[in-house]
Amino acid sequence: MTNARSLAGSGTTEAATPRGRPRSADADRAILESTFRQLVDVGYAALSIEAVAADAGVAKTTIYRRYPTKRDLVIAALGRQAPFVPPPPDLPAREALQQFVETAVTMLVASGAIRILGSLLVEEQREPGVLGVFRERILVPRRMLVEQMLARGIERGEIRPDIEPLIVTEMIAGAIFGHHAILGLRGTDEWVTSLVDHVWAAIEEPPLPLDATRQAGP
Repeated sequence: MTNARSLAGSGTTEAATPRGRPRSADADRAILESTFRQLVDVGYAALSIEAVAADAGVAKTTIYRRYPTKRDLVIAALGRQAPFVPPPPDLPAREALQQFVETAVTMLVASGAIRILGSLLVEEQREPGVLGVFRERILVPRRMLVEQMLARGIERGEIRPDIEPLIVTEMIAGAIFGHHAILGLRGTDEWVTSLVDHVWAAIEEPPLPLDATRQAGP
């Protein structure tokens, strides 16, 4: 009869159960959502691990095991809590621009990310690098989306080929930040459409003159 000791010494036993508890996805989500809310409500400087733990319903040690410093925690929260769905690549350029601006307003303003940016601008001297992470995680990917969207419009002849993508991005981002963060105004649907109209007027490929159209015809 084979005993437990002989089984333990053989290579035929099942894999040993890993030590320690598996990392909880629910706890991760609660921690990062709570962190993002605190960043919006009180800013980077006033954010505390204790308050995040209490709000997320976890122990402080649970947070520290995942994120050893507040900076690590904030970086993770920024990466998770500001999702952005790009316009479909086959969407006409004017419609893609409209959808992009609407999504940007939702992501930056409705989510509260624009208030986080304000607090990070203040903290840059005391906590170098965190603002850079915000730019890297939140702003740079959106800038790349604008450049891709503009490039598709140029290829299809909808957008002027001589535009500067960075300037177009700054027109959009500057208008959103200035309207909401500096002037403290509310971004209505009418305002979004007006912004898109002004940007589009500056970048659209003008139609060919009638004579040129006739010459280009069969």
